[in-house]
Amino acid sequence: MKVTTGREMKEIDEITINEYGMDSKVLMERAGISVLLALEEELGNLSGQRFLVLCGGGNNGGDGFVVARNLLNVARDVLVVFLGKSRTPDCDYNYNLYLRFGGKVLEHFDASLLKEYDVVVDAIFGTGLKGEVTGEYAKVIDSVNNANTYVVSVDIPSGVDADTGKVLGTAVKANLTVTFGAPKVGHLIFPGREYAGRLKVANIGHPRSLLEPLKRHVITREMAVSLLPERPKDSHKGTYGKVLVVAGSKLYSGAPVLTGMGALKVGAGLVTLVVPFPQNLVATSSFPELISVPVETKNGYFSAENVEECLRMAEKVDVVAVGPGLGNNDDTRRFVNEFLKKLEKPVVLDADGLNVLDVSVLSERNQPTVITPHPGEMARLSGKTIDEVKYNYIFAEEFARKHRCVLVLKSATTIVTDGENTFFNTTGNTGLSKGGSGDVLTGMISGFMAQKLSPLEASFLAVYLHGMAADLFEDDERGLTTSELLRLIPKAIRGLKE
Repeated sequence: MKVTTGREMKEIDEITINEYGMDSKVLMERAGISVLLALEEELGNLSGQRFLVLCGGGNNGGDGFVVARNLLNVARDVLVVFLGKSRTPDCDYNYNLYLRFGGKVLEHFDASLLKEYDVVVDAIFGTGLKGEVTGEYAKVIDSVNNANTYVVSVDIPSGVDADTGKVLGTAVKANLTVTFGAPKVGHLIFPGREYAGRLKVANIGHPRSLLEPLKRHVITREMAVSLLPERPKDSHKGTYGKVLVVAGSKLYSGAPVLTGMGALKVGAGLVTLVVPFPQNLVATSSFPELISVPVETKNGYFSAENVEECLRMAEKVDVVAVGPGLGNNDDTRRFVNEFLKKLEKPVVLDADGLNVLDVSVLSERNQPTVITPHPGEMARLSGKTIDEVKYNYIFAEEFARKHRCVLVLKSATTIVTDGENTFFNTTGNTGLSKGGSGDVLTGMISGFMAQKLSPLEASFLAVYLHGMAADLFEDDERGLTTSELLRLIPKAIRGLKE
């Protein structure tokens, strides 16, 4: 599913009206009716419900007047509070049409009204809002948020920036948001994602040709299903690719195992771990499905002396995962950067591999590279602050283009981009906020790359399934462990296919 910014959607609206000849009032009518239909889907029969519709003076308010007019035919009671100082032409048209249908309008908001109505329709501001919400508007929004009333927002919760998801002073906390044409970035990124509640996307008649060129997407179940590698009956382990995991140190013996099992759980045919001796024994003693090759290392950490040995082992595999549990010191720094410069294989780089990375190495590589930083690691890589990189999809796109990599910027909404196409993932929960879950994801991406998915496809499919597996955990999400996560990956894959 395509994703737009507020500016992009405005341009699509204008082209639809000016070049394709669709009347702007028709678009507004369809937008308002789509909100009514969504309310019927969510709440059922509306005949017993009382609706308070809050309308601004822009086109978002015009949508609200359409909602109110159509509610007159089905709801128990409808009241509009007009909060604007003036009205756009289409808003004014629907304001007067609502009145001619017998609708009631108040020009002043009183918080006590909220006790008299079951549902609030938020049509105060649309996706074009840029400045902070202050004064009377802020008081109205705060009153709505403090009331125990079901709230539906038209297009986007008033006060949420459509391009960043940031709250502009204050914002409506909706139970349901009905948006038009395509989701906006602000619906998908926190805190906007939380303020939007349940998100529904309505087709109101924009030409498909205007949406198809968009390069940003939200990952859907249908997209994930279409990418699952085939499993031909006449196959063998070589059919599904070979993964080499270069990971671990004397401090971290579990990380390589989690990465290796992540690759196996998504279907990789053969996974070999390269681990400092004696930490390799953790894998061989408990996980017989993993090949764990011991290497003699300097003080329990990989160093430049291990580069050639690891390169020889990489010659026979399809993809190499590097980083989980390596440790962060001068020896690992020299090892990782020299290894990556010489390695002629696709790489998935994570964890300590990122912490010691000389970022210029990414551009020097001739083979694909996927990096999977969380915001802290991304901040260290780029020399920026966490606030500057977290959810910053534009920065992520620029970084991926500049450094010729696929960037998986992990967070509650993970952003996957190669600099040209960007994918937003909304599966998962707080159970993934644990050490080891990133190691599993690294293995999953590697496993899908070994099965011939492109680095970008492997990354967003793995991110989607990683989150989906967490969502399948039946107990309280805080109790999710990485071992449980691994167990649930095949269940998530089966769920996709059913």
